[in-house]
Amino acid sequence: MKISSQHIKRLLWGLFLWFSVYQSNAQTPFEDGEVLRYELVYNWGLIWARAGYVDFSVQDTTIANQNYYHFIGEGSSYKNWDWFYKVRSKYEAYADVDLNSKRFIRFGKEGSNYYNRDYHVKPEAIYATFKDEDGTTSYKEMPPNASAKDVLTAIYYCRTFDFENMTENDTIPLTFYLDGEIYPSYVRFLGTEEFKHPKTKKRQDCWVFKPNLIEGTVFKEGENMTVYVSKDGSNTPIYIETDLVIGKAKVFLQEEESSK
Repeated sequence: MKISSQHIKRLLWGLFLWFSVYQSNAQTPFEDGEVLRYELVYNWGLIWARAGYVDFSVQDTTIANQNYYHFIGEGSSYKNWDWFYKVRSKYEAYADVDLNSKRFIRFGKEGSNYYNRDYHVKPEAIYATFKDEDGTTSYKEMPPNASAKDVLTAIYYCRTFDFENMTENDTIPLTFYLDGEIYPSYVRFLGTEEFKHPKTKKRQDCWVFKPNLIEGTVFKEGENMTVYVSKDGSNTPIYIETDLVIGKAKVFLQEEESSK
């Protein structure tokens, strides 16, 4: 199969933004002011590329006398990668204290691709507004689904899983909405494993799970991704590795850039 550079670009950045996807509101392990930075490294054959980063942050907010979480995810390619494929993107989500998705905003640019999407979750439907770069606006009404989460809230939802009381091969349902569609999925728990950072050599005990991926241009359908979250009460994702349609990717938590 002949692989074009454009194919690799779309594959890499589709993956990069998708990571804004995978993270019972018992005791939330995150809090107002948490900031986490991750670096994405892409591998295809002999090619290893430190391609970009994404920051996640949590803010508490009050709207109409109701308390909400305000989640923000901002991704960018490194400047020395911009010549190849420039990315500047931002995701924002509002969720209630039980992590029910209420609003999701996605906007930015990937190369020549522009997107501006706004979702409002109501009891009767999920209302989506899509705006093109030329100002054209379209609308879509999705069926109501109380369990469907936006992809950013889903990240934090996964951090609330009670891993301590799970057994190997337990599955947890996870439904999310993106690009005007609703996707049923699940997460499979694998148990515990020690993760050793290849650069810092730091060792850390982790909970490990595999999300069931939806077939698309980036991922193969099935359980082809492995996520490591810290076994320290915060359930912070510290490492992700996955096979792609072409190549592999690794995502590392940048501890020196993170704060809580």
